[in-house]
Amino acid sequence: MASTITIQNRLNWIDWAKALAISFVVFGHIPQTRGSFLVCFITQFHIPFFFFISGYLTKKEYINKQTANKYFHSLIIPYLCYNLFFYPYWVARYLIENPNHYWYDFLKPIIGTFMFQHSTQYYESLNGVTWFISALLIMKCILALANHLRYGKYIIILIVLCTASLYCINEYERYVVDLPFVGFIRCFPFFVLGHLCRQKNYLPEKPNLKKDLFMAILCLSASLMIFYFNRPYDITSYAIHFWCLNITAIMGIISLCRLMNNHMNSVILNISIGTLVIMGMHWMLIGVTNYSLESILKVSDGKGYPWYIAILLTILFEAILYPLIILFSKKYPVMIGKKR
Repeated sequence: MASTITIQNRLNWIDWAKALAISFVVFGHIPQTRGSFLVCFITQFHIPFFFFISGYLTKKEYINKQTANKYFHSLIIPYLCYNLFFYPYWVARYLIENPNHYWYDFLKPIIGTFMFQHSTQYYESLNGVTWFISALLIMKCILALANHLRYGKYIIILIVLCTASLYCINEYERYVVDLPFVGFIRCFPFFVLGHLCRQKNYLPEKPNLKKDLFMAILCLSASLMIFYFNRPYDITSYAIHFWCLNITAIMGIISLCRLMNNHMNSVILNISIGTLVIMGMHWMLIGVTNYSLESILKVSDGKGYPWYIAILLTILFEAILYPLIILFSKKYPVMIGKKR
């Protein structure tokens, strides 16, 4: 458990939001029955939601030695470590699935790790979900660099408009499917939006019960209606659908978490502290579980778990990783993105 000083310096509703966001990520990565309403809805906004929170927690920084040291300990080291932990699992799985292999095949994921989890014929992703960490590092560097420039804010606005447009066009036409690139152009606007909300105090640290309750009901209801009734037929309608759904869903979930601000829970706190641990390790747990239970639950050939099993597995995976979060918090803080 975190110390009293650490708890006092944290925003409780942000801890609820981070815990919920990482749970959405794990839930969304578990293979589920095709067409499941719950997973289809959550995966529309769960990654932008995580980047929105990351942007909200990003202070105004500049490119200097102190910032570089901070990013090295909080993002680069965890990124490399969680890919290193994943490599033996990747080798074991590859040997099972590919009896005929070449020595270079085992170098491809190593190269892919240093290429931010991109995949080509010459290299491939290792722990693919850690693209989030590398993308977050690039976003923070862009923001910090822009703070040095006289017209930095206009450059950020231009990048936001470009990435938002590129994503909607690409998602509709499917020109590129490489996850790190698509994920970056999808989420950078939400990262900047979260950062702007904190800097301009559009989302005050102190919640307002009546206002947040109203916003939670209004935004969540709107997002569900948009998702259920609106079906885009062209690029313009897709862009409107995407942004309206994501904005309303994110603000609804944020408002719901703000309602929980007075309810402090040590489990939620530690899950929030250990989001990097869950992000870096859950993909391996999903793979092992799928392989182990394939003969029982028939999770193969496009089939998946029912949504309620996926929820239970999400809870199970986080429970398995929970002791690891406690250990890293006490002994190896760099694994949770903290410098000793």
